[in-house]
Amino acid sequence: MIKFTALFLLFMVAFYLIFVYQQAIDLQFIYTNALNTIAVPLINLTGITAVQWGIDIIMPPATLRVAFGCNGLEAILIFTAGVLAYDSPWKTKLEWLLKGIVYLSILNLIRIVLLAHGMVFMDEYFHFLHDYVTQDIMIFIAILMFFVFTSKAESQATGCALQRVGSRD
Repeated sequence: MIKFTALFLLFMVAFYLIFVYQQAIDLQFIYTNALNTIAVPLINLTGITAVQWGIDIIMPPATLRVAFGCNGLEAILIFTAGVLAYDSPWKTKLEWLLKGIVYLSILNLIRIVLLAHGMVFMDEYFHFLHDYVTQDIMIFIAILMFFVFTSKAESQATGCALQRVGSRD
């Protein structure tokens, strides 16, 4: 447990430094820009006119800025740090990292579309939805996915799988 905790903290600090203090390549901007490139057409499909300008989604009556903390990277990095720190085969880790990043990105796209609707149709609740409800849901699902990963990794490592042995005669 101490090894896992130390590795988890090490990965989280490394990710924080990579995404917050990068000089050459702004990975955070690249991820957020790609996310918004997909989110804006989805928002438009729901009947809200939206255009993208970098990390901003411009809609009447306001602009939704998808910055660090709003782009879902925190949940992805928590999940990634947990998977990398956990003692399991690299093949299992890579498989779950791919699944987790894809699932959390899709979930975050849905979150952005819902927040756009909140901004347009329920402006008085937007900050509550953004700051508490949807942020917490993203973190909760990342942790839940990590628990599913550990369960699957353990069953693969021990060879324990529920199976029927013998006949019922």
